[in-house]
Amino acid sequence: MRASPRKQDGMSELAAHSKPILDEERLTREESMIRRVAWVGGVAVTVVTAALLLLLLASATSGWQYPVYSALGGIPLAYGLFSSLVLFKMQVMLLHRHQAQLLMRVSELKEVASRDEMTGLHNRRHFYEVAEEELTRAQQRRDTLAILLMDLDGLKGINDEFGHGVGDIVITNLAAIISKHIRTTDVAARLGGDEFGVVMPGTDKRGAFALARRLWEEMERRPLYEDDETELMVTVSIGVAGYPWGGDSLDEMLHWADADMYANKMSRRLPEEPALQQEPDDTGALIDDYALGN
Repeated sequence: MRASPRKQDGMSELAAHSKPILDEERLTREESMIRRVAWVGGVAVTVVTAALLLLLLASATSGWQYPVYSALGGIPLAYGLFSSLVLFKMQVMLLHRHQAQLLMRVSELKEVASRDEMTGLHNRRHFYEVAEEELTRAQQRRDTLAILLMDLDGLKGINDEFGHGVGDIVITNLAAIISKHIRTTDVAARLGGDEFGVVMPGTDKRGAFALARRLWEEMERRPLYEDDETELMVTVSIGVAGYPWGGDSLDEMLHWADADMYANKMSRRLPEEPALQQEPDDTGALIDDYALGN
């Protein structure tokens, strides 16, 4: 079975980020160089100052020459103090530069830690963190928020029949479809093996159903895996909920979205049961607000 290109990219990215947070060897080397320069410079200034003072004092023939020559000998000392100040500033600048590199590296690692390795989407932990933050923001600003949950139908059968390599490709291709249709303000995540979620800030009920329909339509016309002998058309079950129309807490929203997703799965799995119908005010809006927001 051929490996998923997206999975290989994720592994390469993780390997690229496996370098140390901070190049301690380089920092130590640069600090040692600065200390060495400061030590050599201090010794040189001391030796030169002492030699000049000895020569000047030895050549003095009048009483007034002694204080004058002593004052002249202070010039190298002043230069030495100035050099020490410059070297101190260099050390401070070096530490600030490495601090900036450290902060940038930590930010990169946080980004890697929030991503799913196989798909490149965010992971479950990041999904819940963002959902909590956006719900709090929506409540404070009296704005809307929508959450979409998605379950890939029949992944176990695909893995059993075609192998886990094909199953991984199906998952990564579904992730690509999700990424294609969401907005830059949305956060898509892989919540588990075949479970996905999308947090949609500033999105009402109609906008949530708009995204659901666009995903369904894409899945109907695009196989999630194909080669010379096989073409797999896969379906998904989707559930939506939101604030304030689908709950006042994240747990409540996720509960209703999960129930909606399960009802969607059962309505297609049992032909004798009538398909669930959306409310009249939803059906006419599946291509409006959310589509215009892209």
